[in-house]
Amino acid sequence: MNRSKRVRAAAGLLLLALCGASQVGLAQTAASCSIAYSVVSQWNSGFQGDVKITNAGSAVAGWTLTWTFPSGQALTQLWNGVATQSGAAVTVMNASFDADIGTGSTVDVGFTASLSGTNTAPTAFALNGASCTVNGAASAPPPPPAGGGGTPPADGLPLPAAVALQGVVTGPLTILNWGGFKAATSWTFDDSQPSQIAHFADIQAVGVPVTYYIVTGLAPSLANYDATWTAAVNAGDEIGNHTEDHCHTNFTQCITNMNTGNLNTELDNDTNYITQHYPQKAVWTGASPYGDTGYDPDASSRFLVYRGVAGGSIRPNDTTDPFNLPCHLAAQGETAAQFNAATDAARSAGAWQIFLIHTITPTSQVWFNPVAVTDVTGAMTHAKTVGDTWVDSVVNVAAYWRGLRVLAAATRTTSGTTTTWNWTLPPHFPSGKFLRVTIPSGTLSQKGAAIAKNSKGFFSVPLDAGSLTLMQ
Repeated sequence: MNRSKRVRAAAGLLLLALCGASQVGLAQTAASCSIAYSVVSQWNSGFQGDVKITNAGSAVAGWTLTWTFPSGQALTQLWNGVATQSGAAVTVMNASFDADIGTGSTVDVGFTASLSGTNTAPTAFALNGASCTVNGAASAPPPPPAGGGGTPPADGLPLPAAVALQGVVTGPLTILNWGGFKAATSWTFDDSQPSQIAHFADIQAVGVPVTYYIVTGLAPSLANYDATWTAAVNAGDEIGNHTEDHCHTNFTQCITNMNTGNLNTELDNDTNYITQHYPQKAVWTGASPYGDTGYDPDASSRFLVYRGVAGGSIRPNDTTDPFNLPCHLAAQGETAAQFNAATDAARSAGAWQIFLIHTITPTSQVWFNPVAVTDVTGAMTHAKTVGDTWVDSVVNVAAYWRGLRVLAAATRTTSGTTTTWNWTLPPHFPSGKFLRVTIPSGTLSQKGAAIAKNSKGFFSVPLDAGSLTLMQ
């Protein structure tokens, strides 16, 4: 993974050349178009939308679609393109596989977004700068589906096709493993490599949140660096800490030629760059360069979890060290079938499997353990479509895993028919996280407010409250 400045400069020039070629194509292919905008489903705090782009003019080779949300909607995830959002303004660029739109052809872009009030549809779209006609987009959004219906309920967690109500028992309370899924997977990408930037749209097109562990000392030398990770955050991905210069703890084999000479500064400079340059308010997770466990003590005071490179998976309420999480490190040329076998093993074991990807091919910038993009996206799609596996960023799954351990170990007191659990969340725990639980009978409440039971058979418990009461 150690490269010279000459190689990094070449990577930057290559990406700049590609970017320039793309912009030339956009300038030459402005087109008339029609848009069909619709709301597929809606829940309390968000919705799924669909935008069909039909080209009514000359063939388009490379496209950018823009619109403005009129009532505060904010993208959380988008597929079949690469999105950025600034305020209410949304910009979507094509993915590698749908750059060409022939005359009369249609491209379909899907997304999820948050909302805090009305869900007024946008009425103005432009394709490569040319205004589009908006057809059939102004219908009222459908009401929230009863019981989830496959969409995220109020707790923000995805909902499996069939909820597994098994879990960790603490008194009369059962905490569901992985939110009702059988297993979980997280896909992580290390080093903020040129090949990851080049294949960003391919990864996004799968439609699941991932985690990029970035080395911000590379920012000055790689084209599209900040734009890519800004788009990642806007799409619902996580940006994690991989130190500023990616050195061993003895400051050898640094990716960049400069280093701070201080482990704490290496970690803090990376976090500060991320929070100052991208729309992510905090950095909750990190990954140790080279799997060097010498970073673990300093990481434990800065992050919710820290990922290493040792093999293995994580199980609900196990004793895995949260500051040296195991993973499946992709080998050179590993195939989708091999990745799928690891996913299926996690499903059988009821475990959380973290995957670690370095170089993605095709690329001229091979840094470490190259794997074909089709094998990566194929394996991600397998995990997404099996139906019983939660596929999400490290921070989201880690918050559930650590939250489950906290509630399972919480102080429990019983007086008559009333049982109360009290807990304190660990440092750097993200706000707004939930656990899903079941009870044999009775009423659950927090600070006097009852918690409603989901039609799937579970209750969603906010972890920020720090206590839970069951009256039977």
